[in-house]
Amino acid sequence: MDSGPAGGCRSADVPLASLPPINSLIDLILVDGELFASRVEGADGNRLVVGAPIGIHAADVPKLGSALEIAWVTEEARQAVDVRLKSIRNQPQLQWELDVIGSVRLQTRRTYVRGGGGERIEVVKDGTSVDAKVVDLSEGGVRLRTVEDRFDRDDRVGLNLVIEDTRVPLQGTVLFVRRNPETESFDVIITYDTGESIGRLIRSYVMRREMEARRRLRESVANA
Repeated sequence: MDSGPAGGCRSADVPLASLPPINSLIDLILVDGELFASRVEGADGNRLVVGAPIGIHAADVPKLGSALEIAWVTEEARQAVDVRLKSIRNQPQLQWELDVIGSVRLQTRRTYVRGGGGERIEVVKDGTSVDAKVVDLSEGGVRLRTVEDRFDRDDRVGLNLVIEDTRVPLQGTVLFVRRNPETESFDVIITYDTGESIGRLIRSYVMRREMEARRRLRESVANA
């Protein structure tokens, strides 16, 4: 993870034009991989103000100074950047103030529709199971977050994913591993091939999740 100077939480290497503009819909991803929908409501240099994540419980709200991640979709790709929770505002409405602490990066080429997040997933390597949480998934791959340093590029692994009470077993290959030094967690991208039935199941689930998130966001804005 790129990190800014201690205390300042600013990073001069962030291209400001690459950050999501005001009113952009974003995903806000907590350290454990839990994903929540939000919207950019303000921007000042490398500082963003976003609506409080939709559906988050009080017990899950991170402490001030916590390292987080936001992701958003442009016409070309899904992009992401590391941020730090600067403050939480209560007036005139509940908002989170975030400092950008890294460079905007390309997250996926959007070959498939990607979404979801927060689902539990079991990864099996050499007969040993590792529990993780989905950050996002598609019919062609999954990005997950785990606290265990168990994976290397090109590892062959098994996956057990549960989607709406349906167990989805998959065989995949580790494409990428990124360590988050501030949180001692690891982001792992695993690709896989699916048949039409499983591909359709994942695709339909992801699209429903996205539509539900956008509906909740519209309702939140209307009730603000």
